[in-house]
Amino acid sequence: MKQSSLSYLYKSITSTTAVAQERLPTNTTTHNHPVHRWFNFIAGFSPEFVSNCIQTLPNYRNLALLDPFTGCGTTQVEGLFHGMNVVGYEPHPIFFKIANAKTQMRSKNLGEIEAIIHHGLRNPVDSKILGEKPYEFLAKLFSPDTLSRLVGARIAIQNSPYAIDDLAFLVLSKVLDNASHSQTDGIYKAPTSIKRSHDVEDALLCITKMIADDREYIGSRSTSNCKIVPTSSENMSDVQSESIDIIITSPPYINNFDYAEMTRMYLYFWGIANTWGEITDLVRAKLILNTTTALKGHKEIQIQDRYRNRLPDSIQRDLLPIVEKLRLARKIKAGKKEYDFLIYPYFSQMMSVIRECRRTLKSGGTFHMMVADAALYGTHIPAPQILAQILLDCGFANVRCDQVRKRGHRWTLDKREGSEIGLGEYHIQARRF
Repeated sequence: MKQSSLSYLYKSITSTTAVAQERLPTNTTTHNHPVHRWFNFIAGFSPEFVSNCIQTLPNYRNLALLDPFTGCGTTQVEGLFHGMNVVGYEPHPIFFKIANAKTQMRSKNLGEIEAIIHHGLRNPVDSKILGEKPYEFLAKLFSPDTLSRLVGARIAIQNSPYAIDDLAFLVLSKVLDNASHSQTDGIYKAPTSIKRSHDVEDALLCITKMIADDREYIGSRSTSNCKIVPTSSENMSDVQSESIDIIITSPPYINNFDYAEMTRMYLYFWGIANTWGEITDLVRAKLILNTTTALKGHKEIQIQDRYRNRLPDSIQRDLLPIVEKLRLARKIKAGKKEYDFLIYPYFSQMMSVIRECRRTLKSGGTFHMMVADAALYGTHIPAPQILAQILLDCGFANVRCDQVRKRGHRWTLDKREGSEIGLGEYHIQARRF
């Protein structure tokens, strides 16, 4: 049985191109891949996409790979499996620790971590020590007994030599997810959407066995070097100019997809944030601005003008009618979402990242980005085409923008107003000369 499991893992990691193109921008294949499957996230792209991009290089071993939007580490893990030296940037504290744990895949402390968590689960702690807001939220996602056992496990880790260990963080966070009785409602953890929960000890056994099996598989594989920096990729000064061979990434889409809200369960449980305001100040403020919940400090006219004036004149002309449509729509829509304030900051910040990408790439280095367009209040925002133009303005050459799949079926619901132009996800390719 053990041998067949490892054989299946080997097949999954060596057959990374045998998936439909429509699945490349999604996370729907991640569960088939060693290490990638340790912790999954709905907004990720596939290991197959990363592998396909890497294999466009004639000889990729020992080359340098960069992902300025690391997320849960899909690019980094796949790069390591291909024998590359990888670097990434990830300011979100949850994703940073998850990606670190995945890329340090050979650490030897799994058994000790499992024992400490197991001991904590059997010594529950009053979950009200989490604080008022975290307890109020988490009590909706777990039974009282389960939550107190999970808090016991957290305390056990924090009182152990693994208090800041990223693998311990990943393991207990995965247990947390599997033990919750609340389903992920499309994007967000929804207390009223019920799913089957797992016993905490069963969940612990499941994740540790999976990690142990994957480690046995990768034991003889070369995994090179990896560094992940916990800051925004608008400034990648840790990376030397002209030192990177290939960039593979997928930035936040401009669609009000709130990465901080989607991780509130983990932020509250680990005590990283204790209120909604702290989530904004400690997490949202560090990310590329793509959601109206992060607009604090960005709505003043002078701030908006500063973002706009950083953009090339041609991009400003393209964005002006979009901003105006969104401004007018906000006045008549019941939600009054301030989408118009997102546009200039998003593209200005993305231009800063793209400039840094060009600086770090070697001459002849390649750039790959998976990104989508958006429809906000019925206004189409051609983000891939605008970003492709920014690449050209920043000095990239051979820029292509190809649709990979159609998307946006959720926008056709009566409660949402879609765009007359169908939405999609696009693969942008470019080269630095």
